[in-house]
Amino acid sequence: MVNREIPKVQYAIIGGSGTWACDFPEDIGLEGVTVLERDLEFETPFGVTVPFKLCALQGKDGQERRFLTVPFHGLKGLAPHNNPSEQIFWVFQQAGVKFILAEGSGGSINPLLEPGDIVIPHDFVDMTKRRSHIHEFTDKLIRMAKPLCTDLRSMLYKHADQEYRRVFQRGVYVTTEAPRFESEAEIQMYRDARGDIAAHTLCPEVYLARAIGAHYAGLYIVSNYGEGVNTAWQGESIFDWYNSCALPIGRIMLRTLADIEPKATCDCMSFRTDVPKKINQRIRA
Repeated sequence: MVNREIPKVQYAIIGGSGTWACDFPEDIGLEGVTVLERDLEFETPFGVTVPFKLCALQGKDGQERRFLTVPFHGLKGLAPHNNPSEQIFWVFQQAGVKFILAEGSGGSINPLLEPGDIVIPHDFVDMTKRRSHIHEFTDKLIRMAKPLCTDLRSMLYKHADQEYRRVFQRGVYVTTEAPRFESEAEIQMYRDARGDIAAHTLCPEVYLARAIGAHYAGLYIVSNYGEGVNTAWQGESIFDWYNSCALPIGRIMLRTLADIEPKATCDCMSFRTDVPKKINQRIRA
């Protein structure tokens, strides 16, 4: 059932393959986390969303944090049909979301990364072929300096380091086109471009977040080797990692959200530039 009213919240968690194997956040087992509403579907200019949940937890300051969460990056199936990122970010913009955490998985490009490692990217390369709808969300010029929020990345690292043996607080995420994985030649090309992991969801989320004026960062488990990185790997472990990582990654997401200060100290919003009125009028004429 489509809901007409979008709840007002400052926080959001975009679920991915990291918590795919559990019912998030109910299965995580952290005290004080409650689901207030379920099955919240919304009509957007880009189509009807998948169901959201409205949840709450207690922040480290003792104040309640209400947040929206959506599973598997808003995808309906494996392929990014019907602009799912635009759908969920339109909802976030209407809700007034200012802080967004995302999670997922990726294949290693960097041969030093192994399945089971955690990467918190600091930068990205967009290799997708999808049309950009960023102009539907803002009339500002969006720069992508420091694209992943430094404050949120630090918080994610702190909590990931308590759950995992190897956590990398920097990395370049190469966004490739879903739903297929990459060829050996593609992985080599991405390695030459200084990529560390390849996956499907960071773009367009990272720039839509900045377009709506929200701080954004993500955490990703390495679920497989990219083709040619380790020729002995046959793909047998990918779903085993999804099953084993769901609860620890869920804890990381919730504990990080509880740590977020309502007033950010980073400089993410300084990379949104006003376009002179005359130019905007000409562009939109």
